[in-house]
Amino acid sequence: MTKIQVSKSNGKPRKTSVKTWADRQKAAGARLELSQHKPRNQWKKMVDGKFYYFKHPITKAGYESALREWLNLKAEMDFEKPYLALIQHHIDIFKAVQNYFDHAVEQTTKEKKMAQQVDQFINWLEAAFDDPDQYIPEVDSSTSLTQDEIEEFEIVKPDISPEENNFRWAAMSALRGKSELADNIVRRYFGKDHIGTMTFQLPEEWKEKTEFTESPEKLPQTVGYWVEDYLKAKGNQALNGEIEISTFRDAKERLGKFSEWIGEKTLIEKVGSETLKKYHSYLSESKYANKSLYFQFFKTFVVYCVSEEACSLEHLPNNITSRLFVFRSKNKKKIALAKSKYEKLWTKADIQRVIGKDSKVPERYQCWILLMLNCAMTQSDLNDLKRDEIDLKEGRIIRIRKKAEKYPNPPVVNYKLWDITLKHLKKQMAACTDEEYALQSTRSARLISESIAVDKDNNIVSTRSDNVCRWWDKNRKEIGFDGLQLKYVKKSGITALTENIKYMHLDQLYLGHSHRTLADRNYNSKGGRAYKPLDDAIAFIGKHFGLK
Repeated sequence: MTKIQVSKSNGKPRKTSVKTWADRQKAAGARLELSQHKPRNQWKKMVDGKFYYFKHPITKAGYESALREWLNLKAEMDFEKPYLALIQHHIDIFKAVQNYFDHAVEQTTKEKKMAQQVDQFINWLEAAFDDPDQYIPEVDSSTSLTQDEIEEFEIVKPDISPEENNFRWAAMSALRGKSELADNIVRRYFGKDHIGTMTFQLPEEWKEKTEFTESPEKLPQTVGYWVEDYLKAKGNQALNGEIEISTFRDAKERLGKFSEWIGEKTLIEKVGSETLKKYHSYLSESKYANKSLYFQFFKTFVVYCVSEEACSLEHLPNNITSRLFVFRSKNKKKIALAKSKYEKLWTKADIQRVIGKDSKVPERYQCWILLMLNCAMTQSDLNDLKRDEIDLKEGRIIRIRKKAEKYPNPPVVNYKLWDITLKHLKKQMAACTDEEYALQSTRSARLISESIAVDKDNNIVSTRSDNVCRWWDKNRKEIGFDGLQLKYVKKSGITALTENIKYMHLDQLYLGHSHRTLADRNYNSKGGRAYKPLDDAIAFIGKHFGLK
């Protein structure tokens, strides 16, 4: 026992308090089966209003002895037949293991075999419960063991009842040939807390794995389970139109990498400050593009888990907001990457070949490429372009980029079209059969087809088909544009604009990005009106590429 001297506010000592082993367990949050009885330094248990006392000291060793005595007494109280309490105790334990395997996300060949052996052992236990006399024969307590058995099982002299001894040997016989189960879960047949006794428990690692089975309301606590739960939430947002389908796909791809790295069956409560440091280090050494996005999705996932009551991850890692988690490439890599991107830009000659008289580029692609350059569009922007955003009479497109829609007071950009862009756009709009959207691919298909739905197994599945890039990537070499990617058309336009000091400040407006500053957000909205500086900048880009 630990004595603690506590002083009152007036400086006089209070009565000395004594902290017992039971007090320390209670302070640590541990729940004990028995209660301490301090006046007699022993343990007690109340059942149906009656106290039972166990004359063992209030220590760890005393508790273990008292608990064994109580369990044996409880067995006598609960069951008239011998063995039933023993068998039920083992059924409860192995049912938890069975439940764990039922909820496992994926199983190795070894785990599948172990799960099958658990089912078989539970079947044996239930049969023994119905007829213990048939399944649990009496064993001579003096049964001798070989020296190999003593060494293999680390045998010590067991202090158990005849019933426990008989049941242990019967269980050993039932487990014969089930090496995966015996080696990984049972392990010990003899000594303290071995199988066949009322104090038998699973190894610590299996206690953690099966913890969620103690309550039917408690959910699996693995990383794999909670990643799936988070993705279901994001999938439902996408189904309801609250987020883009692409955001759901990005979350699925990037969190999949984290789950793969840490292991799907890792307990979620193991995710902490060290996890952040190690995952950041892993990403830093990887070849993934946009490493910061992988890390951001991971941090968002951690916040989600902490906010879920059913999740055992209760606190955010202390370093989740640390500014040390940045990703910087070496200067040589940055220079090489910048040079590589610059070399992929479209030139004036490339654009002129697109619209030339002998061009092999289909007319719809000529229109799309011109719009990409004229209005800083991507394939998604082309797909989202609506008829009511186009003023053919004035030769203008007035729109909000879809990515900017979610921000307050997004920029409404008014693009002045070049004559050649307007000419091609009119032709494509006339051929388009869609009443809402301005552009179509072949056979009246959307330029980009995206869908998200719940399949027959209740999984959220998304699909995406980019008809613009698919045809171009397949045929660009044949039509004389090998190596030129459509995503670099827009980048070629913004590069030309930012290289001119007169127009470089208009880059964000040209791109249709959300406002950078508070002043822009609240005061500098153009409201979709024609803006001469932007008209001049677009005319400059056209001149740079020989267009007007």
